[in-house]
Amino acid sequence: MTNMAAALEKRILFYSPGACSLASHIALEETGKPFRPVETLLSKNQHLTPEYLAINSRGKVPALIVEDGRVITENTAILTYIGLTNPETGMFPTDTIEQAQCIAQMAWFSNTPHIFQRAKFRPYRFIDKEEAYDHIRTKAVSCYWESMQEIDSLIAGNNWIMGNRYTVADPYALVFYGWGRTNGLPMETLKDFTRHMHQMLERPAVRTVLKRENNPHFKYDAL
Repeated sequence: MTNMAAALEKRILFYSPGACSLASHIALEETGKPFRPVETLLSKNQHLTPEYLAINSRGKVPALIVEDGRVITENTAILTYIGLTNPETGMFPTDTIEQAQCIAQMAWFSNTPHIFQRAKFRPYRFIDKEEAYDHIRTKAVSCYWESMQEIDSLIAGNNWIMGNRYTVADPYALVFYGWGRTNGLPMETLKDFTRHMHQMLERPAVRTVLKRENNPHFKYDAL
């Protein structure tokens, strides 16, 4: 084994099936380079163990340990790192402005539809009054659907999220399509976003990761 291969094998991704960590999981698989995926089940509070909190003190997934032992957290940062350190994949623009635009799109994913998803399932993080939880959930679902429509319009006329080039932003978009489906939203009415989802499912790396995770949001697709 070469020194480079040995170093790459030290890369460790902590993920939970069905969580937003799917995006980073797919992007790493797309590189074709070795890494160790470690299932960290949110449903069993494995993200709150002392061992995991020593890796990510915020108790969230994903977290990526890179070759030199340092840790990167948050999808936007991890995906940017993957894109920058694997230029041969073409998953990250080379133009500085286009790079910034790609990062901006991923930042919007994390601070808008992701927050609405969180509000639906964890309204207690936004308000103390339990009697208001149902109102927050209803509003969150409505706002989430508006975000899905916005993503659909972004893809209209393009092959991928950032235009005609597959980038690290595309696995991130797939997360929200899956969440929308299991939330009971009519995702299939979003023609361009649905086309994007099917294009993603045709990619070998995507299929490999969905099978590895036994991902609940795409479990019954013909993988």
